[in-house]
Amino acid sequence: MKKNRIDIFETNSSSTHALTLGGVKDNYLPISDNILIKFINTDEENALTTLTEKVSYLVSHIISWYKYEVTDYDELIEYVKGNYEFRELEEYIKNRFGKKIVFPKEYKGDIEDIVTINHQLVCYSHCLEDIMRDMMDNEINYFDEVFSNGKDIRFGRD
Repeated sequence: MKKNRIDIFETNSSSTHALTLGGVKDNYLPISDNILIKFINTDEENALTTLTEKVSYLVSHIISWYKYEVTDYDELIEYVKGNYEFRELEEYIKNRFGKKIVFPKEYKGDIEDIVTINHQLVCYSHCLEDIMRDMMDNEINYFDEVFSNGKDIRFGRD
């Protein structure tokens, strides 16, 4: 990782996502006890600044691992909820922020289009730690860094 501009760090790989430092945000935490997942399309997103957006981004990666293996939305959510890394993320969010991760009750579109992760961001090892490590190149608690208020996930193209 290299520091390109003041308080902005980018990976050496593709610079398609980076963890940036900024000011603390008043609306970082959702008011409700729940974090309702938003299905992420990285080609449309610019910056993820709230806890809900960051959690949704990581959950969208997990969704992308299963979306071609299932026949419907309910089966997809069952796969995601059974994923070890999702359960680890869910436990972290519950313990650190007192929030529960919930999914929308239904999805009406084609299940293969539910999330879009740019090919430069795809993690072929199916490992959230690898995704977070790509945003930062330090031996740290990745969840603590990614979910810190005032740190954003930004997307861009080379």
